[in-house]
Amino acid sequence: MDYVYLSIIGTITGTISMILVYIYLYSLYHERYIGIWAIAWSILFLRNIFFDSGIFNNFFQWKESLLPFTFYQLFFIACSLTFVWGTYIFIDKKFNKWWLYGAVGASLLSIISFWVPVPMPFSYKIIPPAWFSSIVLAWIAKVFFQYTDAAGMGRIITGIAFLLWSILTMILPFFIATFPLLISITGSMLRLIITISTVMVFLERSRANLIYKETHYRLLLENAIDIIFYYSLLPKAKIEYISPSVLSITGYTSEEYYTNEKLVLKLIHPDDHHLFNHFIHNNCQINDLPLILRLVRKDKTILWIEQKCVPIYDKVGNLIALEGIIRDITARKALEKVAACADRMNMVGSMAVTVAHEIRNPMTTIRGYLQFIGKKEAYQADKETFNLMIEEIDRANDIIREYLALSREKLTDLKKSSLNQFIELLFPLIEADATASKIAVTLELSKIPELLLDENEIRQLLLNLVRNSIEAMPNGGNLAIKTSLDNNIVTLSISDQGSGIPAHVLDKLGTPFITTKNTGTGLGLPICYQIAHRHNAFIDIKSSPQGTMIAVYFNLPNTVE
Repeated sequence: MDYVYLSIIGTITGTISMILVYIYLYSLYHERYIGIWAIAWSILFLRNIFFDSGIFNNFFQWKESLLPFTFYQLFFIACSLTFVWGTYIFIDKKFNKWWLYGAVGASLLSIISFWVPVPMPFSYKIIPPAWFSSIVLAWIAKVFFQYTDAAGMGRIITGIAFLLWSILTMILPFFIATFPLLISITGSMLRLIITISTVMVFLERSRANLIYKETHYRLLLENAIDIIFYYSLLPKAKIEYISPSVLSITGYTSEEYYTNEKLVLKLIHPDDHHLFNHFIHNNCQINDLPLILRLVRKDKTILWIEQKCVPIYDKVGNLIALEGIIRDITARKALEKVAACADRMNMVGSMAVTVAHEIRNPMTTIRGYLQFIGKKEAYQADKETFNLMIEEIDRANDIIREYLALSREKLTDLKKSSLNQFIELLFPLIEADATASKIAVTLELSKIPELLLDENEIRQLLLNLVRNSIEAMPNGGNLAIKTSLDNNIVTLSISDQGSGIPAHVLDKLGTPFITTKNTGTGLGLPICYQIAHRHNAFIDIKSSPQGTMIAVYFNLPNTVE
């Protein structure tokens, strides 16, 4: 009997160890099924302490008493049901209520055995709960055999151990009295194996989940439209990670950034280096506002980016890295430019109304008196002076007229018309102006469909753009006027060979009062932009020291079939 008690003590010690392992894992990972399995092992431990150890035998024969026996078999069944509950959570399925019906049935059969006329041995009385537990253990073994979320051997070992424990529990009522030591030692070993193997399953499952999450997050990073990066500052400034979307935005691949640590600084527009340096050296601003600056793409085009960073510090507070997101906001900047231009146009419109009423009428009166006085015999010697004053008044009226053109939203009279025909009708006038400035004009008119156009506005648009190009070539050159059709878009382009538009002016073209001419008002292009807008078209200007090309794009949906 000493060996029996020794085996029971070993069983209790092993069960305590298992409980502690599960409690530790639950405290680390907070997995619900681990906590429930820990409760199941605790119920088994209580049964071992109060009943299997024989602690009650010193007070009364509990195996022959109904109430203590009822608690004993309830421990048996409660432990089994708790294992089932935790296993259902483990496989993420809903608990099957038939297990409760089976548990109640087994418990009732076990209790009824006390009222049969012929006294039954204790081992026979525990057959219902023991076999119910055996079925539970066999089902758990099947679950682990079929469980595929963990790819290692842990689930196979766990399934075999639960299956052997099921068999042992099945034969327990028949051999507990004959081979108590063997059954106790075997049960202890199986529980130890189950504890170790379930921990293996948990770790294998956690590893599989981590791999899945890493793959999932990497896919998010790799497929993100925005650039996601990790930029190391110490001990050496370099890109540790940058997402593949950087290729479509900047034109450089991720590998080029990894091999050339100076590429990031090279991309920053020369005029914006001070913004980047100020951002890096003022840590307090990194978390507050995004950094907005310009980059020079591989194809030398300019784009605007918005960068939001999270600073990474070492233990002593040094800034060692930046991680964050870079977003291409070029389109947003273009919209902001359009909105700002519209605001200025509205402002000019308001001013124009005031100017027209407060200045035009007095000037008309002055012009009339100058003409009247200039016809008198006494002033014939100053006739040229009077003509000069009238010309200046007319010039001022022209400026006022341009203001008025900006002050109202005209209703265009759109008709089915030929853009090429308008150009051909205006060509003699254009050629005359060009010839006077020693400029050769060439026409390249492709076959294009008719568009919905307002004749007067298109004439004004064309003349304004052509005269701008002529004035851009004071020393002569070539002027090319072309039309083309491509991808359902009709393009009117006017190219000159002037010295180009300065970059600081190019960004602001279309804004009232912005001009490169000494005598210009800066209102011609804004009027052209308004005309294009009313025709559902848009203007694009490209300029270099070799010349400027202005393109007006008309969408084909405006055509009449």
